[in-house]
Amino acid sequence: MTMKRSRALISALLAALAPHLLAEPVQVALLPAKIVPEQAATLNMENGIISHLADASGRLEAGTVIAVLNEERTAQEREELELKIAREEMRIRDELRKLENQRSKVEFFLKLSPRERRYANNMGANDMPPTEESLKDIEKRVSLLKREMESSPRLMKQDFERNHAKNTLRMPFSGRLQYHISQPKDPGQPFELLNLPGRPFASVCDDSAFYITINLSKAELTQLPEKNFSVSVELPEGKRLVGSYSHRTVEQSNSGKGDMLVYYFKVPEEDKDVAYNMLGSNAKARLVYDAGENVQYISKLELISHPEAAECENWEQLVARLYPQHHLVLIGERNIIIRPRSSN
Repeated sequence: MTMKRSRALISALLAALAPHLLAEPVQVALLPAKIVPEQAATLNMENGIISHLADASGRLEAGTVIAVLNEERTAQEREELELKIAREEMRIRDELRKLENQRSKVEFFLKLSPRERRYANNMGANDMPPTEESLKDIEKRVSLLKREMESSPRLMKQDFERNHAKNTLRMPFSGRLQYHISQPKDPGQPFELLNLPGRPFASVCDDSAFYITINLSKAELTQLPEKNFSVSVELPEGKRLVGSYSHRTVEQSNSGKGDMLVYYFKVPEEDKDVAYNMLGSNAKARLVYDAGENVQYISKLELISHPEAAECENWEQLVARLYPQHHLVLIGERNIIIRPRSSN
């Protein structure tokens, strides 16, 4: 039997056995990875007197106050606002009393007969002659002042709270908090913050979920079913942090030049603390692909040991020569995955 016939028989035998083989997941790449939370935020605070620091040792709910800036000054400004509102209310009431008195005089004058009007004096103000039109103007001014007395305090308080809202930092979402400042020995006492420009005051991460993220750029990988991918990051003592495929997004590259395709792999619930401690660290993730049933994988070392390897320019040509009844599924780092052509 010639060598050519022998290889043909081996290829046919592999084709017959392939439907009964299950290929283990194969590593296809070792890539830089990041550990990221469900969402994250960086919080800034102006320099001043800081109070009401939160306990950052545990999980905090959304809306929890984590710092207040210049609380005493804000209290003084709020008291000044209340005095201003009271003075403004008194001014409007004085204006209303004058207008109502003037309206009474005009109404009295308009009820007089023409003969009585000639003997009436000082029925209206010099700038407001006692006429039907002037009475309408007075009533309109009274209505406007009443509306102003009702809305002015509310609007002034809204402006005050809006302008001072930045002085109170709150958790934007539930999660974990980390301060980036030197805290006083007694966090319950106010202290002066003298932070460097551009330095964040605190950071918050949503710890409801953590992901291992990688950037994929190879077309032969991005065209494969995403759900068949998984990743793992090596940890000390032989442990691993694994992630199952969750979703992918198009994001801007760190250099700002172009976009990149980022895959997100969700970390199991029981490993969230491990993932949290790895935030910001440089990691390497092993990208693994599960090709499913009716496939087999072949060592690259085995493939290049064949004489045909010297005649082929790439792995595709070599697989076509050695396994004509199969098509190439994926080229891994150490293995080639193939599937019989008759398989769907």
